[in-house]
Amino acid sequence: MNEAFVEVNGVPTKVTTWGRWIEESQGNTNEIIILIPGNPGVTGFYKKFAKTLYERTEIPVWCVGHAGHNFGDQSIVKLPNFSEHKDLYGLKGQVQHKIDFFKKYVPQNAKVYLIAHSIGSYVSLEMLEHPEVKPKIHKAYLLFPTVEHMAVTNHGKFLNTFVRPIVWLILFATWIFTVLPNFIANFLLFIYMIIANVPRELHLQNIKDLLKPGVLRRVFFLAFEELDLIHDRNNEVIKRNEKIVKFYYGRTDAWAPEEYYNKIKNDIPSVDAELSEINHAFVFNRSTDVANVVAGWIKPGK
Repeated sequence: MNEAFVEVNGVPTKVTTWGRWIEESQGNTNEIIILIPGNPGVTGFYKKFAKTLYERTEIPVWCVGHAGHNFGDQSIVKLPNFSEHKDLYGLKGQVQHKIDFFKKYVPQNAKVYLIAHSIGSYVSLEMLEHPEVKPKIHKAYLLFPTVEHMAVTNHGKFLNTFVRPIVWLILFATWIFTVLPNFIANFLLFIYMIIANVPRELHLQNIKDLLKPGVLRRVFFLAFEELDLIHDRNNEVIKRNEKIVKFYYGRTDAWAPEEYYNKIKNDIPSVDAELSEINHAFVFNRSTDVANVVAGWIKPGK
């Protein structure tokens, strides 16, 4: 595994890879698996998923963090100011960010398996409209896709009603958390992770990386734009790319509910869509299961 910050669309961006680094020669294969995360776009949450995917397929895997969602010691100084550059961190900014990554780092002859989670699915559909990106994408697998009417889902209503009015308080509490002695902060996180059934050995550092005021400010900004801007599903782009796009829904998903699976199957009967029993936040405890499913799509029978 390799990881580092590279500049994409003017923003230091964390990229984590398995198999080969983004600036290495492609060797004897032009295949690449590129992972676009959900929100938050902290790459660490996807490490077990990506590692399993690489081991199963033997294809290089690149996980590209969202703009502003990963802070590194060297990147903090160069990170564009949030108040002056909000456009870099919103929904359109994240789409442009991924397009720029493809243009800068993905070879012209690449055969890309694009894997997207949650809001990454919306970003991926937008990317398929770009003439310099689309020819590189061989398949697009959209996992628990938030591509329509997010504000009226159960989680969307909760976020708008209860979280949005107190974001300032959450950010203040996060600042307090960052100045606590390390043993107290870890103790509080251990309690949370036990209650939430989140594997401590996998995600303690990822949650600590998320609980930084600058990161959370950008995470919430993107989340509220998702609620405000994502309405009707873009059926036209789906139909134009029907042969390469696959949707994977969860029956109990509170962001992309079973109802949305039924709707897309009704609106586009020939669409490749599947309904599973896995929950939306699969990276917490079902990474291996989902990686095995996706690997089976990429390399059937392996």
